[in-house]
This record gives sequence, C-alpha cells and structure tokens, in this order.
Amino acid sequence: MIQDIIKKVTKIKPKLSTTGGTSDARFIRKIAPCLEFGLVGKTMHKVDEAVSLSDLKKLTLIYSTILKNYFK
Repeated sequence: MIQDIIKKVTKIKPKLSTTGGTSDARFIRKIAPCLEFGLVGKTMHKVDEAVSLSDLKKLTLIYSTILKNYFK
C-alpha cells in the first residue's frame, strides 16, 4: 500500500533498501513492523538543513494518505 501511495504522489517507484545510516528501526522491528521514509537532501544533517516546500507538501500528502488507508 505504501509503495503505491508514494508512486502515485511522486511518480517515482520507491526502491526498498536497508542501506544507509543507523536507525532506531532496528529495535522497533522487534516489537512491530516498521518503515522509515522521509525527505533526503543535500543539506541533510548539516547546519541550516533545508528542504523544498514542494517536497514537504508531497511528504505530508503521502503520510496523511497512508494513515487514511491504514485506518479504513
């Protein structure tokens, strides 16, 4: 469901991956299924980190659509 929502909003097929930095999901997954998904950009984790408003609006739409579909 989440992959379909992301593709519908962004027109990009999401790539499932466990590469990258460390995450608290490695602990949460022992209790419940989890997913990490969010914005990534050139200024990520740097002073004055910033994202485009367009990307932030898309992310908000993705999150709200996931919640609406999950709790149907």
